This record gives sequence, C-alpha cells and structure tokens, in this order.
Amino acid sequence: MSLLKHIIKRLFFTVYYLVTFILISLSAQETDDSTAVKSDSTDTKKTISELTRSSRKVEGLFTFFQDTVNGSVQMLIDKNQLNKEYIHFVHTLDGVVDVGYFRGAYKTSKIFEIRKYFNRLEFVSINTAYYFDPDNPLSRAETANINAAVLAAMEITAIDEKTGAMLLKVDDVFLSENLYQIKPAPNPNAKPGTRFTLGSLNKKKCQYIALNNYPLNSDVVIKYVYDNPIPTNRGGPGITDPRAVHIVIQHSFIAVPKNNYNPRYDDPRVGYFMTQVTDLTSTSNTPYRDLIHRWNLIKKEPTTPISEPVEPIVFWIENTTPMEFRPAVKEGVLRWNRAYRAAGFKNAIQVKTQPDDAEWDAGDIRYNVLRWTSSPRPPFGGYGPSFVNPRSGQILGADIMLEFVYFTNRVKY
Repeated sequence: MSLLKHIIKRLFFTVYYLVTFILISLSAQETDDSTAVKSDSTDTKKTISELTRSSRKVEGLFTFFQDTVNGSVQMLIDKNQLNKEYIHFVHTLDGVVDVGYFRGAYKTSKIFEIRKYFNRLEFVSINTAYYFDPDNPLSRAETANINAAVLAAMEITAIDEKTGAMLLKVDDVFLSENLYQIKPAPNPNAKPGTRFTLGSLNKKKCQYIALNNYPLNSDVVIKYVYDNPIPTNRGGPGITDPRAVHIVIQHSFIAVPKNNYNPRYDDPRVGYFMTQVTDLTSTSNTPYRDLIHRWNLIKKEPTTPISEPVEPIVFWIENTTPMEFRPAVKEGVLRWNRAYRAAGFKNAIQVKTQPDDAEWDAGDIRYNVLRWTSSPRPPFGGYGPSFVNPRSGQILGADIMLEFVYFTNRVKY
C-alpha cells in the first residue's frame, strides 16, 4: 500500500512539473510572439511622407503621388471627402473605332462616393435614376432594392495623425476596368471572327499618360493595352497590329457644382437630351422627373428684357482646325446667339481660338472645344457630345468633333 502511495505521489509531482513547464513555455512563447508582432507592426508602420518620398506630388481636388522610379500612383483622401458626392466622367482621348472608342467619345457621367469601411476605402457608384419625395414615408425605404455598386476597395496604407488624411495605392483601381468597363461584353449569338474584338487587358503594359489636377476636378489619363495573341479579325486600317491595341481613357473626378442652378423637367411635347428620373412615391401614370440638359445661363441684369450672361458659354476652336475653315466655324457657332437672344440673352456664346503654343490640352474638361481629326476610317462627319451633372441636368462641358474626310469627300464626290 505504501508502495502504491509512493508511485501515485511521484506520478502527481511528475505531472505537476510537466504541466507547469508547459504553461511556462506557452506563456513565454506568447510573450515572445506578441513582442515580435508588436515589433514587426512598429517596424512596418510608415508615415505618408515616408511612403511618398520618391514620388511627385500632384495637388488638386484629389491629391496624387506618382513614383518617379516605377510610375505607380498613390491617392490621398481627406476626411472631409468621405461620404460626399462627386461626379465621375469617362472620356475617350484616343481609341479603336472598330470597338466604339474614338477620340472625343463621351462615355458616362455618374455620381460616386468614397466610403470608409474599417481599414479600407471604397469607391461606390450611386444610382440616380429614382426620386423619393422626402415628405413621403416611403422615402425612409429609398435604398430598398436599389443597388449601389462598390466599384473598388483599397486598403489604407497610412493615415496622417494630424489631419486624418488617408493614403491609398490605386494602381489596381486605375490600371484595370474597375471604374468603367471598357471591353464590350461578347455577343453570345455572334459568329467568331465576324467583328474585331479586344483581347485581354494586360496590366503590365497599361500606363498613366497624365495626372492633371485642378481645384474642382482631377483628371487621370490611362492607356489601356489589350493583348490578343491569335486574333481572328484584324480590324480596320487604323490598327497597326491586332495582337496589341490600346485605348486612352480619361477619368475625370469633378466636384458637384454649388450654384443656384434650377433643374428644368422634360416636357414630352418637345425633344431634349435628358437624364431619366422616375418618382417612386408618385401615384401618377407618368411618374417622371426627367431632367433636360441645359447650360447654367444667368442674366447679369435680371430685370431687363435682354442681358448678357454672368458667365457666357465659351467655345474654343482647337489648333488642329484647318486655317481655311476657322472663319466659317466661328460664324456658325456665333449664329446660335440669335436663338439665345430670343431667350433674353445677348452674347450668350463666345468663340476663341486655341493658340498653337497653348499650355492646356483640348481634353481638359474645363474647356468646350471644337476639335478636328482626320481618321483612316471616320465614324462620323460631326459629333457633338456633352456631359452633365446627373443630379440636376446642368451641362458641365461639351465638345464638337469634326472629321476632315467628311468635307473632302463632299468636295470629291
């Protein structure tokens, strides 16, 4: 019996010491691990100035940093820019006519917000096609079954301790089709090879062409390159090699105008370019609040029958315009002042000529430009797009694209 007690006693102390040793070891390991993690976290946490040390700073509505070695771009978002509406406008600067992208083509103008979710920021596209009367109880359900699209999500890499500004790596956003789908969806009924199609987007070949920044808008110009190793359709004569084609797109981020613009709703008896809006709180058979697209012309002297505008509509004749056409182009644009005079405005439209040594580019959305091209396969003779504030219908900018071959063919034939 004493032997059994002795064995049990030895077993007890053996187990006790083993458990004690294990617990001490685990405690030490946890301490070491936590120390290591803390040390690693401290070592890898860099400031905005450290992460942008080798970068060129481009300030404007949104601040960008472009690395001077590899060209990668980072974006700085201020705290007051969160949950605020901006306009995202997509504009083709150069492209491939065969797939619907050509110089001057306006693509989309949408409202977006930047939202914070824990350690990341999201670019969210807002649906503006519906209206809810704020006095109607249904307005409390205005987001029901209306989808806001999260186009991109980026991890915050650094935060300014004083201002709260957040730094993001944005190559995955801009050097991809996250913000806008460029490559058209394939037609399932089309026979292979009947039409020219884009290949696969090659991110390694994509590049930033320009970062143009201004107080009220930021423009990011990207060359998107598409590879197709074995094309079944070689496209038109403007395509040098169908295995590698590119499209140059400008993403413009615009502050929503703060002004006294009064939206004007569509009258179905008259044709307008318009933004369609449906009132989901209306009992009408025609619950529409469609916004017509128009300029924000305001009289300098509102009490007089005829007045000059506070800000006229200014069109610039691009320096690509043939010299012999310029007087006729100017006269044709100014002729529209007759119509505006009937609306109570004098000199509503002005025309200027872009100097040959101008420092601004015709793609700059702050300018309304009459542009000229001479394409191998022109998609039109003339094209006059505009882009608007989707919330109001106010025209924010417009270009007129003209093809030289359209006029020469009329002379020849």
